[in-house]
Amino acid sequence: MGERLVKKKKPGKKRGPKGGIKHQPGRGHDSKSKPHKTKRFRKVQARQREEQERLAREQWAEWDSLPDQTRKLLGPEADPKLPRPTDET
Repeated sequence: MGERLVKKKKPGKKRGPKGGIKHQPGRGHDSKSKPHKTKRFRKVQARQREEQERLAREQWAEWDSLPDQTRKLLGPEADPKLPRPTDET
C-alpha cells in the first residue's frame, strides 16, 4: 500500500478562551472605514460651504455699497454670481 493522503488543515479564525471569534482591533479607526470617511468628508464640505457663504457675503456687500448709477452703468454682468445669502448674521 502506499502513503496516506492527509488533508492539510487550514488555519481557522482565532478564537478566544470561551470559543468566540476574536474581533478585528481598530475597526472604525482606520482611514478607509465608513464612519471615519463620512466624518472627514462632512468637515470638508462644511468648510467649503462656509467659504462660499463668506465669498457671497463679501460680493453682495460690495454690490450693495455701490451707488445706483454705478450699478446701472456696470450692468447685469457685474452683479454677484453667487446667490444672496439668506441669513445676514
